[in-house]
Amino acid sequence: MSICLSICIPTKGRLEILKNTLDSIYSDYEGNYDEFEVVISDNSTDELLPQMLNAYKQHPNIVYEKTNVEGFLNSINALKMGKGLFLKLHNDYTILKKGALAEIISFVKTEAEKKPLIFFSNYERRRNDIARYDSFDSFIYDLSFLNTWSTGFAIWKEDFNVYSKMDLNEVFPHTSLFLFQHEKRSFVINDILLFNNYEVNKKGGYNLFNAFAVQYLSMVEDCLKKNQITQHTFNHIKQDLFKNFLVVWYYNTKVAINQYTFDLSGIKASIKVYYSELCYYQMIILAYKRAFLKNAKKRFFALLK
Repeated sequence: MSICLSICIPTKGRLEILKNTLDSIYSDYEGNYDEFEVVISDNSTDELLPQMLNAYKQHPNIVYEKTNVEGFLNSINALKMGKGLFLKLHNDYTILKKGALAEIISFVKTEAEKKPLIFFSNYERRRNDIARYDSFDSFIYDLSFLNTWSTGFAIWKEDFNVYSKMDLNEVFPHTSLFLFQHEKRSFVINDILLFNNYEVNKKGGYNLFNAFAVQYLSMVEDCLKKNQITQHTFNHIKQDLFKNFLVVWYYNTKVAINQYTFDLSGIKASIKVYYSELCYYQMIILAYKRAFLKNAKKRFFALLK
């Protein structure tokens, strides 16, 4: 029987978190194990993961590879390892909900004939439905900057074999693959809640604001220049990113107490590439407003006790 689904997991040194993810995959599924595989691309500097995987020897559909591929390109290596009809990128800290694996496999089989471009938004759009589009522009408009989310990314194996040979952004290689598929005839956003993300300490390791405010928006702007999306869609993504990502992450990394390890240098310069200097100061004000409202809410509920 051919493999329907490859769950492709890039990982580095998160043994206990990965164990929880693997347990969520295997503890619930009652279907045919030949229908899916779990591929793990490990770019850690130790040999601890192979030892941990000894506990999963009863699952012959786990495929492991040690690699020296660095950073986010490890995601591409994980996808490259997959032999299934459909490749689902999966963060090592993403826990499948009960019944989710069977639901994903069933969904893939339903879509296999037309092979649309699919993104799993996991209820981030608060729709809990499956939305279908015949326009790349309207698809991108509704999805907005969520298309940067690696756990939402998936691609048909035959499409990966074509587009993975192209020049990929090193921070957003999966988003490059996603945007390359603008010529597809059909597009799907699956907003059904299928997984939960485990909170990871000391997350980071790259320049957060340069990545999103500069590199990501330049990728979207390139779509605009090639007439793959409209100016209306570009403006929508740009404003949505500012309000619902840049402000939020300025608060998370610069205002709130945190353990993130992002490179936070050159924030103002990054913001000024696609936004005005005024927007930079607006971002700071809105981040502190967010902090004030959070503290006020805590004080209010404390008074009610």
